[in-house]
Amino acid sequence: MAGTFCKALLSAMLLASPAWAADPQRPLMELPVIDMKPVDPADYAEASALAASGASPLDIALKIAGKSEAATQHIVQVNDRGEAPSRSRITVLRDGLPDDSIRGERWDIALEKTPAAAWKIGEVKRAWRCRRGEFLDRFTAASCP
Repeated sequence: MAGTFCKALLSAMLLASPAWAADPQRPLMELPVIDMKPVDPADYAEASALAASGASPLDIALKIAGKSEAATQHIVQVNDRGEAPSRSRITVLRDGLPDDSIRGERWDIALEKTPAAAWKIGEVKRAWRCRRGEFLDRFTAASCP
């Protein structure tokens, strides 16, 4: 019985701990997004050319987001329908970046099929997750301290 009490007490202490609150153990996709910064199309011109050449939505999204040195990367693709989609939304989530102020990043990319059956980039937004400050458990367009 004492062992059960100690385990319950330890669990309660971990949940109340500021370190635990600063590093929630929930999936990256479930972290709240306060706001996102639109990305200038000039910043992903190479990805636009790739899209026009008939590349897949995933290849286009990874070209936009660029190479990553993150410890983890999650990619979520949602199409408007399963067979021959005409729209696709891709979210690229990265965590554990080797940066002292930015812990992670989130890219939201909207793609649409053109009449020529190639993909066109509709909208690209980006947000960050900070290592310190007030935005430890969410993504925001604000600069990380």
